[in-house]
Amino acid sequence: MTLEFKVSLLKPEKAECIVSYTIADLYRVCITGDGRYITYDAILDNIRDVSSINRMLSRLSLEPERAESKALKHIIDRHQNGYGVLEALLMDDNIVDVFAISNVPVTVVHKDYGRLKTNIILSDEDLTEISLRATTLSGKGISERRPIPSFVEPRYFSRFSIVYRSDINARRYIALDIRKQPANPWSIFKLIDVNTMSIEEAAFLWLMVKYKIPLMVIGELFTGKTTTINALLSTIPPESRVFTIEDAPELVAPTKYWIRTMTREDAENPEDRITVFKLLKIAVRMSVDYIIVGEVRGEEARDWAQAVLVGHGGLTSFHASSPEAAITRLKLPPIMVPDQALKYLNIFIKMEPVQVEGEARLRRVTRLYVHDSDRVHMVFTYDPLRNEIVRIANPLSFSFIDKITKGYGLKIEDLKSEYEAMKNVIAKTMEELVAKYRDPANIPYIEVPSILYSRLREEYR
Repeated sequence: MTLEFKVSLLKPEKAECIVSYTIADLYRVCITGDGRYITYDAILDNIRDVSSINRMLSRLSLEPERAESKALKHIIDRHQNGYGVLEALLMDDNIVDVFAISNVPVTVVHKDYGRLKTNIILSDEDLTEISLRATTLSGKGISERRPIPSFVEPRYFSRFSIVYRSDINARRYIALDIRKQPANPWSIFKLIDVNTMSIEEAAFLWLMVKYKIPLMVIGELFTGKTTTINALLSTIPPESRVFTIEDAPELVAPTKYWIRTMTREDAENPEDRITVFKLLKIAVRMSVDYIIVGEVRGEEARDWAQAVLVGHGGLTSFHASSPEAAITRLKLPPIMVPDQALKYLNIFIKMEPVQVEGEARLRRVTRLYVHDSDRVHMVFTYDPLRNEIVRIANPLSFSFIDKITKGYGLKIEDLKSEYEAMKNVIAKTMEELVAKYRDPANIPYIEVPSILYSRLREEYR
């Protein structure tokens, strides 16, 4: 008796692609102008008879080492040991989030094109198998009694959050969200390349990061907040001590003095839970230069604000539609950030998805604000008609800049000269690195701070 080897193949679809690429010679990807992400097994380029491949896979499933091609071995392995057809999405370095619910198309968040609907549909059985495999590999349990595990999976080092079929959802479906760790995060060069920010804007933010002026990135879900924080981390001085706090492993600090921490909320014993609040208490006791929180939501925002008040550099993200809305929420219960701490929160970066003609929705820094003397001032804005970022105020003309000049013993002329030097460094370095790596996304992220600061020393003496 021969056991049937159950396997799903990803089949090609006819579609007009605005971009297409290959994943490890195993999968083809097509992104369409109407927001679809279509992926299929590359082996089907040469073999159209799906039934013949299934017969071949059934024969080889008992002896996978006899598979002659890399593609066949991979298909067998993804179903015996991996996450089935979801492997295509997990292997795509452009995907930052995967969201699946039983019997409806899986959606993803793409670094370049935002939220897209895929051609993958998973059944309850498929998602049950994936959930059980992920929890087993991670040493976690899942059942009707424990239906909502959230954990970092060891193979892809990604955050898996699951809602299992149980009484909490009337046993109607299984839901899975996967937040992926970026393989090579985007630096400021890639954000400039895709017009998320301008060279002038990037130079100003670099100046703010260098002199530890706190920055808050605001916007809705999946607008590029974490991508922007990672890009700004590529402008920290290379010998800096950095403490990061996250729910999921998404941030990368390009320094050898990096303390990476993550929350642990799902422990059965309350004493074993590690919250953002607890990690912030540890961070402020350590002699670090920067405290980076992936996202603040509640009372921890007050502690982060207090940390930057005493001299730590800081970056974080916050769900808000505008700086005014963010400040109002930060003042009110349960957060209640003191006014003195709010005065030190000087830079707000607003992220939004933008529809550009002929392209999928892209993410942009649509506004950059300065919070100064209890007022919010717009400094840079995105002009959709020209598809470019425009400066509407001198970013070094505000009174909070005195904190830098007095704190570091500088003259305003020195700061202005350094700002000009930073703009020149970014422009020249980007031109050289693009000539070397072609796509700025290929620039080794970990090397960017050393490159920027060595060039700055040469440019600004």
